[in-house]
Amino acid sequence: MSTSDHVAEADARQIEIYRRMSPKQRMAVALGMHEQARALMDAGLRASHPTWTETERRREIARRTLDARG
Repeated sequence: MSTSDHVAEADARQIEIYRRMSPKQRMAVALGMHEQARALMDAGLRASHPTWTETERRREIARRTLDARG
C-alpha cells in the first residue's frame, strides 16, 4: 500500500469519526484545535519576539487569524 493510499484511508476514517460525533462534540473538537493553534502561534511569537508583551502577541495572533480567513 502506498503512502497516498494510507493517507486516503486515514482521511476516510477521520471523516467517519466526525460524522458519528454529535454537533456538540464536533464543536468541542474545533474549539480545541483553535486553542491549540493559538497556543502554538503564541509559543512561536514568544521565541521570535521575546520582548513582546502578551498584548502585542495577542494582537499579532488576532491579525494572523483574521488575515487567514480571506
